Amino acid sequence: MFEKIIEQLIALKTPATRKLKIPVAGTRAFELILKSDVPNETIAVELAVNEFAEYSKGDPQVVSDFKKILDREFSGLNSTKLIKKKARALKEIWEIEARTLAAKNKRNKWLSIRVTEEEYEMISKQAQEEGLDISNYIRKRLGLEYKL
Repeated sequence: MFEKIIEQLIALKTPATRKLKIPVAGTRAFELILKSDVPNETIAVELAVNEFAEYSKGDPQVVSDFKKILDREFSGLNSTKLIKKKARALKEIWEIEARTLAAKNKRNKWLSIRVTEEEYEMISKQAQEEGLDISNYIRKRLGLEYKL
């Protein structure tokens, strides 16, 4: 349900939880609904979308996609109790989907090579010239994804 939105948030490098790398935009949006006394679905969606926009680096497409999903999911719910149950369920779905997507991108294998002091200094110097740390410099040279 939220996969496309979560992938976009990860690509935009929006704020995420430390360990699990779950984008906080969705989590905070649903938590706001759970904490607030919302009388109808319109206000619930509006509150959630405003909170989501705050953490999504203002990308209008992502916010629009999120709003469409919330409009669909909350339509017809007029009781505060039902709105909160739905928000709790959507928060669970958000976290499960985010964990699944983050796990796919997690680097959990190590490569290690032995080098001489001179080789290390040469690699370190070249990495500094390109403004990268040694790990990202080697990733770049190997043609892998790296961070600037």
